[in-house]
Amino acid sequence: MKARQSMICFSTIFVFVLMHIVLGRVIAQTQKLQLEALAKGAEMIVVGKVAKVHSEWNQEKTRIFTRVLVNIEEYVKGESADRTLVITHPGGEIGAVGELYTHTPTFSQGEEVLVFVKKDSKNNLIVAGGNEGKFKVTKNELTGEKIVQGALSLKNFTSRVKRIIEQQEIK
Repeated sequence: MKARQSMICFSTIFVFVLMHIVLGRVIAQTQKLQLEALAKGAEMIVVGKVAKVHSEWNQEKTRIFTRVLVNIEEYVKGESADRTLVITHPGGEIGAVGELYTHTPTFSQGEEVLVFVKKDSKNNLIVAGGNEGKFKVTKNELTGEKIVQGALSLKNFTSRVKRIIEQQEIK
């Protein structure tokens, strides 16, 4: 009886560890494919700080758009003499009226971000990939190092993105 319980316990632990390893690899591969698609679709990739978030009505006052002013600290892809850019996305809040769109990233003043951007049909800069194209940059409380996605250092993340871009240019 004890041997059977030990075997069941061992089997359960083995299956758990195996699933953890396999899922970790699947998640890593999915993130790599996601980054490849984002890098390919983006005209620019920048790291910066949100200086201003401003919502406004369209001319007909039927839709709300938000403009996000980002002070650029680093160009990861693309280059410009401009040290700021304005990202436009649908939705926002004006007074008591709010308009929300799923898959549209939100920004807040003072937030540090890494963002994949491209131009839309009206030549406005938008976030490539919707929510997937905006990454919040925070600081590791222990080391003070800037991190992305809660764990990966910003420096390693941008290096990874640059390698993906270089590989795409070779192809």
